[in-house]
Amino acid sequence: MKTLAIFAATILTGLSLTVAAEEPKESAKPDGPTLQLRAEQSPDGIQVLVDAVDRAKVNEKLYVDMIGLRLWVDSADSLQRLRSFVSTPGASLAVKQKLGASIMETGVEPDMIPVHGEEGKKLGTEGMVLLEKGEFTRSGEYWDSSGGGLGEDDKPFHGDKYQVRVASFSIDKYKVTNEEYCRFLNDGNDGYWTPWNLRIGKAVEGRNAGKFVPADHSLAKHPVVLVNWYQAKGYAKWAGKQLPTEAQWEYAAGGKEGRKYPWGNDAPDETRLDFPIQYKHTVPVDWFPAGATPEGVFQMAGNSGEWCADYFDNASYQKAPADGVAVNPKGAQQAFQPDTWYRYRVMFKGWCKANRADYFTCTKRHSRPPLADAMAGVSFRCVKPGCT
Repeated sequence: MKTLAIFAATILTGLSLTVAAEEPKESAKPDGPTLQLRAEQSPDGIQVLVDAVDRAKVNEKLYVDMIGLRLWVDSADSLQRLRSFVSTPGASLAVKQKLGASIMETGVEPDMIPVHGEEGKKLGTEGMVLLEKGEFTRSGEYWDSSGGGLGEDDKPFHGDKYQVRVASFSIDKYKVTNEEYCRFLNDGNDGYWTPWNLRIGKAVEGRNAGKFVPADHSLAKHPVVLVNWYQAKGYAKWAGKQLPTEAQWEYAAGGKEGRKYPWGNDAPDETRLDFPIQYKHTVPVDWFPAGATPEGVFQMAGNSGEWCADYFDNASYQKAPADGVAVNPKGAQQAFQPDTWYRYRVMFKGWCKANRADYFTCTKRHSRPPLADAMAGVSFRCVKPGCT
């Protein structure tokens, strides 16, 4: 496979000393804590530490932009050390892992990089499917693979049976592709690149020199993977859209009639998705038309899971509202739940690859920490509110 892109040896494009005045004007900083980095010199080398600090006290001139996050830095000396330390994909991955551990321990979320560019707004509802408002039934029985997968002895979870009512919205017909994500990066959002994603890099020659491109033409129409929850939200904002709520995703996948699988109630087979597994990695987003929903939304089962907007918990899903109808539900009210085994997780729906049909049911739930970015695991698609 001919490689068309080469990856920089550093991620200095994702590191910044830019003063706040050069950023687009935004509302005043919200109150509350955020995450800040410290880089200390030790006998074993540079040690990067993550602190939860008062957002009002950060120095807006000192920050690192990487993987969709604006990470405040405690001092100019720390920033200089970070420039030296975060010079390879492996080192930046180590910083991400520290950030992930801090989120799970403290419940404090990092800030996102302000989104730039106007190209995304031009997309409108192109390539989207309009779904009229309606209701569907949550039956009270569903699979949940949040523990890492479905074991041989696992049984479905159970909760209350109730109705879910959603307003009209449009949803992307296909998952967001590598090609589309590159368009976002090239519109002034290079801090949303994942340095260890070998499927996307900067071209070094030709008409796209200096721009982000899929590493090979054959990957252009594959779903973008190795993106975390914040990167997915950044793309959605750039496109003038949102990540779907779990309820919107379920409605798009199962319809008013509550289909077991996106295409209907018949069992999965090789015409509807990669089942049983034949392909080691992702495939183009327009494959398997027989697996699309009756409304024409592709691959809501298989190829990759998909980030949703909701924080994860069990209670908000299992417990019926007092009147038996949940109207445009948005999941848990807060992400951090330190007394639970999952502590801090966000939703995704669907699944990438499996030889077990239960993974592809429309009601199956899954969650991950927001900085998870599995190679072939999680992608996303967007929604846009419609007329109610």
